Amino acid sequence: MKEYQINNYKFQLNKKHISLIASYGGLLFCIVVFTILSSGRLWNTYNLGVLVESVCVYAILALGAVFIYSMGYMDISIGAQIGVYCILIISIVNKTGSVVLGFLTVLILAMICGVINGAVAVWLGLPSIVTSMFLSSLFTGIRMLLMENSGSNSVSTEYNFEFWNSTPVMVAAIILIALVSAYFFKYTKLGKYTKSIGANELATIQAGVNTTRWKVIAYVFLGFCVAVATVFLTARTGTAGKGTGDGYAMDVMVALILGGMPLSGGMKSKISSALIGTFTYVILTNGLTLAGVELTQLNLIKAIIFIVVILLTCRKKEGILPR
Repeated sequence: MKEYQINNYKFQLNKKHISLIASYGGLLFCIVVFTILSSGRLWNTYNLGVLVESVCVYAILALGAVFIYSMGYMDISIGAQIGVYCILIISIVNKTGSVVLGFLTVLILAMICGVINGAVAVWLGLPSIVTSMFLSSLFTGIRMLLMENSGSNSVSTEYNFEFWNSTPVMVAAIILIALVSAYFFKYTKLGKYTKSIGANELATIQAGVNTTRWKVIAYVFLGFCVAVATVFLTARTGTAGKGTGDGYAMDVMVALILGGMPLSGGMKSKISSALIGTFTYVILTNGLTLAGVELTQLNLIKAIIFIVVILLTCRKKEGILPR
């Protein structure tokens, strides 16, 4: 911890303050730089709509993922699940005209996946990342089979998603899930125990906490967020195919890291990382596109930023990768 003095006022700067300054500073930096590089197009009416659509999906996913990352875990099956869920929602909507039925279907599947990630890994003595890798491969295969059975590379719907794709509804969804997530994370045992598991799982178990139960609840909540995010993604695109959902697991990880979330989890984890990181990531991606950066270069730049941020913020003696 370092102590500074300005005009006879002393203040202390520790790692927590540095992390906050870095995350908020990164967001401010992106806003200023890409406002200039895009010649103000970043904030025109059309692009604001694009930003809200992207933020809605990523923010909801990131808010659910905070509970997983706070334990020092991760779920790399998110993208493959989203791909299958989008196809299912479109298929159900085309046959029944009910978005609610489609949502309930994918919600049940997502929660089952949460149970698998949270409980089966413990019962088999495997790291949670191994079960998420299994689910990722499984859902990737299911997505390919669904597309082959449809006889085309994509499926689409003529259903009017205008309500779900409206800016007020998307903003309301972000605010509502952010408030619910913040309440659970700060004021309930779910947040307390997930952070405790990330800080020291063995000590948490020895304190009498049923860590398996709270792991399952955390993954189930993520499943709920994945189901909600899928509805908004489907409403935005109206189509789904073999590549739908690809990259979302990594994008959510990058967003959380940019927001100051430590990969090791623990007591430094915070809900604000999901929101700050999401806005930073979306503005970064959108700003680079407006600045004329090609897709191949865009992915390279994001990869470099990801590596640099990890090396600067997530290093620890025993390693940097989640369990």
